[in-house]
Amino acid sequence: MGHLLQAKSASEELPPGAHSAYVTNRLATKLNTEAYYFDPWPMADPLLILTDYRLANQATSHEWTGSVKPPTLSRWFAPISGRGGVNLFTQNGVEWKRDHEIFLPFFYNNNLDATLPAIMEEMLIFRNILRQKSQLKDIQRLEPLTLNLMNDIIGRVIFNAQLKNQTSGSHPLSKAMLRQLNLKFTENDIVENLGQLNPLRSLEIWYNGRMLDQQIRAQINNRTAALQAAKSSGDQFASSAMLDRVLGDYFSQQGHQQLTSVDKEFMTMLCAQLRMFFFAGYDSTSSTMISLCYLIWKHPEILAKLRAEHDDVFGRNIEACPGKIIENPSILNSLPYTNAVIKESMRLLPAAAGVRQGCKDLVLKGNDGMQYPTEGILVQINHVAMMRNPTTWPRPLEFLPERFLVGPEHELYPPKGAWRIFEVGVRNCTGQAFVMKELRAFLALVAREFDFKECYDEVYAGEKIDLTHVYNEKAFLIESGSAHPRGKFPCRISASGYKGTSP
Repeated sequence: MGHLLQAKSASEELPPGAHSAYVTNRLATKLNTEAYYFDPWPMADPLLILTDYRLANQATSHEWTGSVKPPTLSRWFAPISGRGGVNLFTQNGVEWKRDHEIFLPFFYNNNLDATLPAIMEEMLIFRNILRQKSQLKDIQRLEPLTLNLMNDIIGRVIFNAQLKNQTSGSHPLSKAMLRQLNLKFTENDIVENLGQLNPLRSLEIWYNGRMLDQQIRAQINNRTAALQAAKSSGDQFASSAMLDRVLGDYFSQQGHQQLTSVDKEFMTMLCAQLRMFFFAGYDSTSSTMISLCYLIWKHPEILAKLRAEHDDVFGRNIEACPGKIIENPSILNSLPYTNAVIKESMRLLPAAAGVRQGCKDLVLKGNDGMQYPTEGILVQINHVAMMRNPTTWPRPLEFLPERFLVGPEHELYPPKGAWRIFEVGVRNCTGQAFVMKELRAFLALVAREFDFKECYDEVYAGEKIDLTHVYNEKAFLIESGSAHPRGKFPCRISASGYKGTSP
């Protein structure tokens, strides 16, 4: 049974539902080591678990391992993106380079700035919903609201479509994607559902995947028709949306100018990549929004500094803030403290981890001289453990945004490669600049107007939960696509009454 019994023993010391990253971190603590081999047979391939950034840097800077994603990721992504799980996150070599170049222009800074008006429109709807919720006295679950927000944002910036999940219920495209994710993560629960051995569950995943592809193809065909109509009338087809940019480039290529639809091979690739972008774009960002609302409002002194920075940059008229962002998107680059708060929140509650494929000529060298061969092994970079490693992070359990504002001479200054939320090296996250813009805009809109008071003690009053091995965080992470704070963040939302700092 590999090491599953040891994992079971470690998981029993954790609160129910705690993310597997806590399990592997607990084993590292018991072994008192910065790295160890873990065999989760028959669940997955053997792993080398890393809890120290210096070992991770060796892996991600290696010429081969640093650029190669393991085959097991394709199996993991198969229900999400279809096409056998082949997408930009799992591709390697020439195939990855080709598709990466197709989508990369969307992530250029000037294009990301062009998406901000659409993003702000959706965030203003979200703000109005929060204003309604703030009139209520009962406990709210914030996560469904942020998930709907991010669904609608992704609809706008990827498909140039208004999905209206926030105002009109679940759009068929969003509904199909959410159902696919629910099936995927239930399918992975081997104990309860026999996992991939359950033929009915596999059939459900296949069928719903077809429905999801139909929704994606409908969006592609709609935008293709819009492009062709603009071309026929001589109008300019200018759009910052990812799908529009990709289609514009496709039909401008030699041999494609006379086509009225994309070919079958390109359609298959496009469906898989857009499914992946949909999932990656909304899930982890929504999780981070919840982490921000949990951590910032636990620390009034940090909230006060955040609000003061927003007063300085946007002015004390809170209502004018969205317009200033739309008029001048680069204003979001003038928020160093906000940026530091986001990075520190991600450090404490990371939404994902990193993984690379080991190889024969990569032998990691530990700080104590220990050598770790990686041939035939998945190298897993445990962000939960790494981001709170006391040998790297002074006062590791404290929420200290100043870590990202001080210079190299300061004790709090993080070493190069220690903060790796978006991972490091040639396969780091392509969308990281986009995510940071979204999160800065999110805080600019909500930080001064609202207060969020977590209500975990009320919701879980009858349960005795030992939080010792999840760093005593009430909002410890659970498995839900990316890692999410548990319980969908129960809280009370209220108007802050904030009037701004003194002139």
